[in-house]
Amino acid sequence: MGAISELYRGRISAPTDIKVRADQYDELNARADALHSQISDGLAADKAELLEELIDIHRQMESIASEDSYTRGFRAGARLMLDMLNG
Repeated sequence: MGAISELYRGRISAPTDIKVRADQYDELNARADALHSQISDGLAADKAELLEELIDIHRQMESIASEDSYTRGFRAGARLMLDMLNG
């Protein structure tokens, strides 16, 4: 029961081994890689570093949003189950 309580309170983050298995995602990822290469090839070294820093920050923000969504989804599911059990 401790792990469920910890997850409900947001103290356990989403699993990191979740993989997206969608063709559309793969296509978008390939396009993003191609665009990244095109952009970074034309930038001076200092600007390329800034671009990489921006990308890293964006990935961190996505991770935070994903964990928050995971926790909120768990809470909503737990609330739904408790409502059904309590009638």
